[in-house]
Amino acid sequence: MKQLVFLFFIIFVKFGFAQQTEFRFSEEGLTDFLVVECENKTQSQLYKKTIDWIAVTYNTPMAVQKAQIENEYIRIEGSAKDLLGSGTKYQIEISFKDGKYKFDITQIQFWNELDNFLLGGSEPIWKDFEMTHTNRYVDKKGQIKGRYKSTCEKVINYFNTLNLSLKVFLLSEQIPSKNKDW
Repeated sequence: MKQLVFLFFIIFVKFGFAQQTEFRFSEEGLTDFLVVECENKTQSQLYKKTIDWIAVTYNTPMAVQKAQIENEYIRIEGSAKDLLGSGTKYQIEISFKDGKYKFDITQIQFWNELDNFLLGGSEPIWKDFEMTHTNRYVDKKGQIKGRYKSTCEKVINYFNTLNLSLKVFLLSEQIPSKNKDW
């Protein structure tokens, strides 16, 4: 009996507190953050290589970086066309420890040209994408409502792809050149 209880405890600890490896959307909302393992990489290496990833990934890396504390974290603000409405901007905070980083989506905002036109504004009016209050997106059974399913999937896929891009970059030994044929 003690062995069965011990086995149950081990399984619970291993799977009950396991880190998420991908973003998901459920009745609790969008996954809060991901902790990604990067074995044999120091906190400093991860920080420096993330700055390189930003330079390679974004057209205007200096405009994307909003805050940073060396070797601790970097906050970026990126944008994506047609992710939500006509335009989307987001903030991500990437924190570092030896052998891992934390990828945390802190804000997602969108604007819709029709809303902007109806309100007569020349500047976009940004709306928050609710990441935790999901009554609007999820039915009573905990399933994403049909009309929001493709939108939520697009958001999840976008950030999972972005995080995977960072992880692959951090684990690679080289910095890819945008134009190798010069």
